[in-house]
Amino acid sequence: MIGRGSLAARLAALYATMLAVVVLLVIVASSIALVFELSQFTHDIIVAKHDEARFLAETAQRDGESLKSAAPHMIRELSGIGLDVAIYDERGTFLAGDRSLRPPLLAHVIAQQQRERRHPSPPGRFPDNREPFGLAIVNGGYVAFMPSMPLVFTALFPYWRTVLTIGVLAILVAFVVGRLFAREALRPLDDVAAALRSLAQGDYTPRTFIMGGGDEIGNLTGAFNDAAANVHQAMEERRATEDRMRRFVADAGHELRTPLTVISGYIDVLRRGALNDEKIARQILGTMTLEKEHMRNLIDRLVRLSRLDSEAPPLAERLDVAQLLRDQVDAARRFDEHRNIDYRVDGVLAVVADPREIGEALWNVVENALKYAPEAAIHLRGAHEDGRVSIIVRDEGPGMSELERLHAFERFYRGDQRGEITGSGLGLSIAKRAVERAGGTIAIESAPGRGTTVTIELPAA
Repeated sequence: MIGRGSLAARLAALYATMLAVVVLLVIVASSIALVFELSQFTHDIIVAKHDEARFLAETAQRDGESLKSAAPHMIRELSGIGLDVAIYDERGTFLAGDRSLRPPLLAHVIAQQQRERRHPSPPGRFPDNREPFGLAIVNGGYVAFMPSMPLVFTALFPYWRTVLTIGVLAILVAFVVGRLFAREALRPLDDVAAALRSLAQGDYTPRTFIMGGGDEIGNLTGAFNDAAANVHQAMEERRATEDRMRRFVADAGHELRTPLTVISGYIDVLRRGALNDEKIARQILGTMTLEKEHMRNLIDRLVRLSRLDSEAPPLAERLDVAQLLRDQVDAARRFDEHRNIDYRVDGVLAVVADPREIGEALWNVVENALKYAPEAAIHLRGAHEDGRVSIIVRDEGPGMSELERLHAFERFYRGDQRGEITGSGLGLSIAKRAVERAGGTIAIESAPGRGTTVTIELPAA
């Protein structure tokens, strides 16, 4: 709240400052325009004062007064608000009025008048009918006029006072209203900050902010929504991975505990004197060897499954499907030379995958058929369809129940009908993970008495 209020106040101050600059520019521009209008008005007044000064001088002359004696009266008549007046005689001697007012052209005009006397022209007029602005030529002298700055300020002060009052009120209103608007506009930032604090505290519940428009805040909330969704998904995947890992460790511990318990029990039997009976000792050592092999096989598969679960990418190569199936059939025939095992490839097929991982995945499927479909024929087939390569392993064995089919790819799951068949329950899990790393899928179709078909689909090369 503090951060949002501070930003809202800064934005409101920015709005008010911009308005103040605009008001100042308006005042300056309008004052310049007003001064220009006042100068025009003053010009008209001074022109009128020229005529009035000549009239007063002529009246004084008719009354027998000199310009010097009439000067004080003329000053009173000609003076006004915003207008300074001074009277000089023909030689430029100050007579009355504002002593500081002495036009620079006065000396020039006096010289011109002296030349006029030697070469007469219409009396009382400047040569060529021109007369300097602000300097009236009258009988017996000159009357100087000058606009007074107090006139300008007297006219501008009321205007400035009014405009400044309105401007200050407008700035205050702009600050208050701007702060309200800015606070409302920045409210989503506060919500996003609160959501981020919740994330920092470990609450990964997804929060979605709906913002209309494509402004910067909308982009920010959209980015937060995407980030929050990704974090939530990552945490869900992490929880799922941790759950799988806990189940995996528990199952692995259980599977490893069984052979260790058997071996430990037989060691106790041997310690109690079974070593003296050669036949029993031989049987015990044979069983312990089998359990040792089972435990080693289990550990090997756990290591392979851990490698497949790692983030290291597979070493993909172009594999010929026909050669891959041929190698599996040869290996299966060495495992059971009397079994009917064949393969067929429809067309020239190739896939891009890690040869070691895919080979192991396919062998685990074939090995499952060898174990759980004794003496049944096994058929391998490769086919190409819609840019995918299907590798099918079908046996003519007893098949699987629906429950076994649904759980076949779970780690350490071996079904209820495994009997005395040795295994770790990891073969199909390893196959599934290897196929997924190659960008493919694996599925099982099976039913009691109808055999089992495993289909692996991989992208074609």
